[in-house]
Amino acid sequence: MEYATRQRWMELVEFLGGSHPLAKQWFQRLSDCYAEPHRRYHTLQHLEECLEELDEIEGDEERLALIEVALWFHDAICQPGSALNPKQSAAMAREFLVECEASESVIEFVRDMIMATKEHRANDDMDAAIMIALDLNIFARSPQRYAAYEKQVREESASVPMSEYAPQRISWLQGFLDRPEIYESETMRDIYEDQARFNLEEGIKRLQQGKL
Repeated sequence: MEYATRQRWMELVEFLGGSHPLAKQWFQRLSDCYAEPHRRYHTLQHLEECLEELDEIEGDEERLALIEVALWFHDAICQPGSALNPKQSAAMAREFLVECEASESVIEFVRDMIMATKEHRANDDMDAAIMIALDLNIFARSPQRYAAYEKQVREESASVPMSEYAPQRISWLQGFLDRPEIYESETMRDIYEDQARFNLEEGIKRLQQGKL
């Protein structure tokens, strides 16, 4: 991981009350996760894009720090096609937070933020709405970055035949377009919504045409 990202992690752990050795140990563990050879999208790039967007949000420092912890861990476990990824990632986050001697309420908050990324439904939890918007900020990036994202996701599922992958992917993307709003956070919706809808529509068109 890049130096700036490493320093950011070290400062976050210090804010949480964790020791320097603990921060180093967990940084290495997370680095190993994000560097797994099968990953193409769920890498350091995705994490850094999420953190970049988080920096634009104003609010309570502690709450934003805990959302940041959730971002660091939400894709810690990433096995293609596994529905257990969020639960196992949350379990890893819990292990870390216990070592930081965090309270049970803090641990539950981080767990809830990570689990919100499973179905990407906030259910009127505005913190979860922000977490989900950050995770899905890729939808609202430039058309070029979004197209690269689609290729990266496809590469992570390379073992799935295109004849199966395309319909499944189209259905998943269409599910977001069918929502009244993709982003439940009003603040994030104002920033992301229009570009996200454009990118998703274009992404579906390319998949329908057999292109990526």
